Amino acid sequence: MTLMPLKFTPKGNARVQIGVSWDIGSGTVKKGLIFKTEEHVRMTYDLDIFCCFYDAAKNLLGSVTPENANLVGAKGQIYHSGDNKTGRISGDDEFISVNMAELPEAIASIVFVILCNGKDVSFRSIDGVHARIADGASDETQFLIDASPLPGSHKDGFVFAALIRDPAQPQGWAIKNISAFHADADITDWAETLKSYLP
Repeated sequence: MTLMPLKFTPKGNARVQIGVSWDIGSGTVKKGLIFKTEEHVRMTYDLDIFCCFYDAAKNLLGSVTPENANLVGAKGQIYHSGDNKTGRISGDDEFISVNMAELPEAIASIVFVILCNGKDVSFRSIDGVHARIADGASDETQFLIDASPLPGSHKDGFVFAALIRDPAQPQGWAIKNISAFHADADITDWAETLKSYLP
């Protein structure tokens, strides 16, 4: 397993931001009941980022999702930016923030997943799907993936990366690149599926 050190500014909550951004696309729609024509239109897409967090024995401790009832977890130290259904925001369209300084000691790993919503929508059909891990203070990106052209991007679920507690790293945490695609319809329990990617 290859890990890279997670770096973050050690002030305040030592916040790390895990985000996803995507482009507005274009397509054609059919118009008219009798004399059918095609109209070129701008298309928006709805992607969601969520995470599950675990203890050292891979027991699920909780999750954070774009759903209003589940925007905050880990005693307020992991929180979601809120649901974005269009991708029209500059920078990260959706993100999860993790306050590394105040994270409960029981949390040993956090795994991040991105899903495409909508019929027949996959990562391959959306341009510019970028997932990144950045320092919350400086906004400096330290890990970035362009998901759209990767093998498997015809599917609608993407296991992006994990933050792993690792005392051998300078700041006690590491990044694990996962970059694995799944069909959401094939997953009965995401929390169970993600355990296979943990050390």
